[in-house]
Amino acid sequence: MVNNTFVATAVIIELVFGLLVVVQLIVVAVLLLMLKQLVVQLRENIDPLLVRVNSLLATANEVAQTVQEKLESFADRAETTSEKMAERAEHTGEAVQRAVAAPLIVGSGLAAGLRRGAQAWRNARARRKRG
Repeated sequence: MVNNTFVATAVIIELVFGLLVVVQLIVVAVLLLMLKQLVVQLRENIDPLLVRVNSLLATANEVAQTVQEKLESFADRAETTSEKMAERAEHTGEAVQRAVAAPLIVGSGLAAGLRRGAQAWRNARARRKRG
């Protein structure tokens, strides 16, 4: 009878452990289903965000392209403007040089003529006195 009791107790313990394993498998299955639902819900929430992010990236690329084009245009205009300013400065320098140098040359020529005239007058006066 001890043997039968021992075997019966062992069988009951094995059944209880088997039942616990089945319960654990059911709990794991339920948790996996819950996790799957959370993943599906998360994906449903992320998909619209991905569409928005893609739209924002496209807009950012368009803006960056526009900015680049405007910067290139600005650089071209700045180069053209600086070239024109350099050319104008050169012409202005030449005009100022002509405006300043021409009277100086005339004045210098006039002064040289007056000196020669005065020298010739002195020489003529000196010759009259001697002669």
